[in-house]
Amino acid sequence: MTYAILTLGCKLNQADSASVAGRLGGPAGVAAPEEADLVLLNTCTVTHKADREARRLLRTIRRSNPRALVAVMGCGAKRDAEAFRAMPEVDEVLASGQSVETFLEAHGADPSSRDHGCVPYFGDRTRAFLKVQEGCDFPCTYCIVPSVRGASRSVPPEEVVEDLKHLLERGYREVVLTGINTGEYGRDLGLRGGLPALVEQLLALPGTFRIRLNSVEPRAVTPALRSLMRREARLCPHLQVPLQSGSDDVLAAMRRNYRAGFYADLVRGLVEEIPGVALGADVLAGFPTETPADFEATLALVEDLPLAFVHAFSYSPRPGTAAAQLPPLGATEVAGRTAELRALGARKPRAFAASFAGTVREALTLLPEASGGRALTDNYLDVATEERLPANRLVRLELSMGGDGALRGRVASPEV
Repeated sequence: MTYAILTLGCKLNQADSASVAGRLGGPAGVAAPEEADLVLLNTCTVTHKADREARRLLRTIRRSNPRALVAVMGCGAKRDAEAFRAMPEVDEVLASGQSVETFLEAHGADPSSRDHGCVPYFGDRTRAFLKVQEGCDFPCTYCIVPSVRGASRSVPPEEVVEDLKHLLERGYREVVLTGINTGEYGRDLGLRGGLPALVEQLLALPGTFRIRLNSVEPRAVTPALRSLMRREARLCPHLQVPLQSGSDDVLAAMRRNYRAGFYADLVRGLVEEIPGVALGADVLAGFPTETPADFEATLALVEDLPLAFVHAFSYSPRPGTAAAQLPPLGATEVAGRTAELRALGARKPRAFAASFAGTVREALTLLPEASGGRALTDNYLDVATEERLPANRLVRLELSMGGDGALRGRVASPEV
């Protein structure tokens, strides 16, 4: 049986899809969606646009491959299984972990591969995602994730270590730790040291590789984590630290557990402490209580902070969340604010990249494109390489800005 997996949403969804692919046989059964016997869509439901995109993809899949068995999994399937069951394009809705297990075993997966008995398959990617945590205990009023992902729970550290060993044996040089609320790692298990202690265990493994963290909540960027990033070269100097709003009033209405001043001090402190660190921020525009003054405060804070990346998105009411009960702002107003934030955010990575012209950074070579080679630096700069280097090598690149404003790299020293 051949299969195809399409994934919407976050890196954790990508990790989940890779685990399913590993259980279905990895590269042996992969086919294009229009030719596969089985097509799985792993859904996201963070916004109404994600729900809409899932429905659009399912219709496209069915038109291009009428004979396929089409199944839906992921957060969208958990939130509204009946809506997907009502679609004529869908054959199976896998709305729980048990339904996924039953489905996979019915379609050729070895029951012994359940949990940590298989190596995730990431296709032709040179970077792997390693799931260390699931779920969230935070009560943010706008977020549906705790309802569909459940309470925070951590993968036991010994299992994480074994999973990393398997990925390194497969040759991956960069592994990204993923979770819904990664910074809460270990709290449910009563583990001392939390996420920093886990990372130290992982970095104790032999081999030439690097670890990258995914999104970490502001209060989880502890002194211990900052110290580890400062002294450990194999822990990439890159963090996505959600902001959501620059207004204390809006942060309170969102039930976020920090205020704008705390966030600003955190970002400035990280930039001072960790040379070359790349910091990203998620920012939500158009929360129901957001006034024009609140939005201006967000713009001013984002403009002022030394951020490398900004992910701006529109508030989307999610049924069942507390914020969904509030009168929404007008769609045109929300779209306008989002566009303004995105325009501001687009300037940040260009300025950040330009600041590294003339420096040398470690980079992981990616699969070459038609236009030439590519690499990703330790601090998340996407670089066009002068040479078409083999993928999945750690090299040191001398960086420069091209005439087109894109960052370019020339090999300064061979493989690390």
